[in-house]
Amino acid sequence: MKTCVIIPCRMASERLPEKFIQDINGKTLLQRVYENVSAEFGKDDVFIALDGEKLAALAQSFGAKFIITDPNCPSGTDRIAQALETIDPNGDKYDFVINFQGDDVNVNPKISSRLAQILEKTGADLATVVQPIDDENMIMNPSIVKVAMVQSTGRCLYFSRSPIPFNRKVGCTDKAFWHIGMYAYNLKSLRKFVKLPVGELEKLESLEQLRFLENGMSVFAGILEDTRINTQAPADVNTAEDLEEMRKYIK
Repeated sequence: MKTCVIIPCRMASERLPEKFIQDINGKTLLQRVYENVSAEFGKDDVFIALDGEKLAALAQSFGAKFIITDPNCPSGTDRIAQALETIDPNGDKYDFVINFQGDDVNVNPKISSRLAQILEKTGADLATVVQPIDDENMIMNPSIVKVAMVQSTGRCLYFSRSPIPFNRKVGCTDKAFWHIGMYAYNLKSLRKFVKLPVGELEKLESLEQLRFLENGMSVFAGILEDTRINTQAPADVNTAEDLEEMRKYIK
């Protein structure tokens, strides 16, 4: 199955504006993510879906393939689908599409191969990965997205910024699965997704993957003990604190 990787990014990040142009010890966040991914997949099948000339100039400066998309795309998935209209307009070049988040600078890109395997095995519309967590601060942190899933099959039932699932025996959520924002789409499913309206739960939680579940589409996840390249550092950059922490570990 032929697979491409698309890195979506936009300048107007809510929690850390213009984070993709932020410097991490001599290279921008976006360049570091692109170099990690292209080292795994090669440059021919890796693209950046961005939202304007400022990021386009940055991508061009380090030799990345890029597509300028509508700044008003409601989600990264919508941005990827729009980029595919240029990359694969007839839908005959690629079977699967990997969404590698542009702020996942410390996420191992080798995981992307696992995502493609999940799609092939399950026939799912969407594949993703999760990581077990038992740290109370992480479980309660709304920036850490949790998932309720059937562990034996990997089928995902709901994603939330709240601590889920609730363990009635102990009176709290004592263990959870942290959703790492990497996706693989069946190309046909992705094209169906973007024709659907933004869902009620998707809008409420601000989680695009809920649009799949709200419309009866299947989402499966692989469970990994750790998704990071450096296990001492954060997986991604969402806040100014994350950025400062990442600078300690990425040289």
